[in-house]
Amino acid sequence: MILLVQAAEPLVHSRTQASRWRGPRAFALALLITFATAGVTPSAVLAAGDEIPEIPSCATLLARKVTFNATTVAIEGEQLTKERLRKQWATSVLDPMYRLPSNYVPTTLTWITTQAVASPTKGVFLLRRSAAKALRSMFVAASEAEVQLRIMSAYRSYQTQKTTFAYWVEQSGLRLARKYSAIPGHSEHQLGTAVDLGTLGAGAPWGSASFATSPTAIWLAENAYKFGFVRSYPAGAKRVALSCYGSEPWHWRYVGLNLAYEIVCSEQVPRIFLWNKQYGGERVIGENCAELQVPLGYPVDGDADGDGVMDEVDNCPDVFNPDQLDNDANGIGDACEPAPTPTP
Repeated sequence: MILLVQAAEPLVHSRTQASRWRGPRAFALALLITFATAGVTPSAVLAAGDEIPEIPSCATLLARKVTFNATTVAIEGEQLTKERLRKQWATSVLDPMYRLPSNYVPTTLTWITTQAVASPTKGVFLLRRSAAKALRSMFVAASEAEVQLRIMSAYRSYQTQKTTFAYWVEQSGLRLARKYSAIPGHSEHQLGTAVDLGTLGAGAPWGSASFATSPTAIWLAENAYKFGFVRSYPAGAKRVALSCYGSEPWHWRYVGLNLAYEIVCSEQVPRIFLWNKQYGGERVIGENCAELQVPLGYPVDGDADGDGVMDEVDNCPDVFNPDQLDNDANGIGDACEPAPTPTP
């Protein structure tokens, strides 16, 4: 991942679903009491009033001092990300403030080829097994659509990211390097679930201004979520300001089918979505969510039949009926009305 710098959109959209993610408030309050009793400041626990902490602005974070030399790599005020356990790979927030431990190494790393084929002998990239399996499925689907994908980069250890960042510092200086590369510990590639994708037979996508409008980039934008991948650094000034890095149509992070669907449905920058989710915030429903493909068996709160139409507007909320057919226009969907009795 070559990382770039970005700026602010509304944190929520006009249409929201009133249901809450799991993560009971009572548990958060209990933690507050526990920390208070122990005399510890709970920086990652909800404050009184159950308000979601405001995520630090990218402009503020990018203005902080960076120390980068042979012995020290650090950003002023940086902290370990709240959800940093290896099993929390899907929801870890990584940006110029929050990082992984330097000794963080993903589990189930698997060798894969540039075509996402698992191969312990011919593999040139590493990726978590679940991400690798989903990626291979995506490559096959893309090929069937006459889009030929190629992996440009995948898992990077802390040390590899340190070398990568040092290269960009040497090439363009520290200030400019921060616009194109993550400081070690802050890269999603260390999670083992992020990949940089390009077009087979073409050069590096970050070296081509036309890649963003290429058939490859367009296909990924329309279909990657169906395989559990989301674009971490979307285009547009407001989104750039919220992701803290520049537009990267080649950088895709695997978060799993259900979470990818929710993120794309929300129309939020993944960094903002994950921040709100880890603090139990309301799930956001974007204006175009109904047009998305709902994962098979997806457990949607407020959409009992899982057809992508929320119960409050569904004309037959207990039966899967995405087309919302209502031939007699009585407000009750055809799927919920008894079949007419044949005339003798």
